[in-house]
Amino acid sequence: MNVQTIDYRSATAGGQLVQSLRDTGFAVLSHHPLPDDLLQRLYRQWSAFFRSEDKHRYLMRPTRHSDNTVGFVPADVSETAVGHPLRDLKEFYHVFPEELLPPALAPDTLDYLDRAFALGVEMLDWLQANAPTAVLAALPDRLSSLLSKEVSLLRVLHYPPLVGPDTSVAVRAAAHEDINLLTLLPVAEQPGLQVRDRRGRWLDVNGNRGELIINAGDMLCEATDGYFPSTTHRVVNPSAAADNVSRYAIPYFMAPRLDTVLSDRYTAGSYLSERLQALNRQ
Repeated sequence: MNVQTIDYRSATAGGQLVQSLRDTGFAVLSHHPLPDDLLQRLYRQWSAFFRSEDKHRYLMRPTRHSDNTVGFVPADVSETAVGHPLRDLKEFYHVFPEELLPPALAPDTLDYLDRAFALGVEMLDWLQANAPTAVLAALPDRLSSLLSKEVSLLRVLHYPPLVGPDTSVAVRAAAHEDINLLTLLPVAEQPGLQVRDRRGRWLDVNGNRGELIINAGDMLCEATDGYFPSTTHRVVNPSAAADNVSRYAIPYFMAPRLDTVLSDRYTAGSYLSERLQALNRQ
């Protein structure tokens, strides 16, 4: 499974991105314009938030623009991946523009969201320019112009150190696929992200600090009739005591307007509702 590392500055970066997403559903982007110092501030600020009792003042509630939720989701009500018996070992916060957000965290978090959105637009324009024309012909407009900042989700994840008797079965994030068009994920400080290849093998996604993992989601797979696969991935528990520390991740799930027609079967809104209902039934 050849997940390519692509230099953002390369003249052939767009074609490489298309090929890597086509082959694996994933790519790693180096030398991109998201500032590392901004990301490091976010890690420090959100780490302090998750350690504080103040987080319970921001418990999840419905968003204004979709069926999703905004705010803090504690570990005891965290997600259970479809088909998995136990909840993931994580807590997280959903960020949407102009919705519930601790004031002290807002400046850097919203700055990062804006920058990530702009980069995601550029990545989708790369796909548009380099994928075969027929692959995107069914969409009503350019991929990037379909994006909605109000529906796209910035998720700040905290995987606490493992304790308790059930951690040999429960995992930090059980096998799943992303719902959206495209996900932008800075390489985490700690290991654990794995993808499943077409032969069913689990492989580590390797990247260096400062690089960005990009992966196709279900909506892009649906809209391209499987040309860009939505690859199953997970976050495994630390295998060594030295690695049993808090792990933080800040994926940005980029999604289109809910009325976007993805295929004869789905709009973006109907697909999102179906997937969220499946998660909530677990």
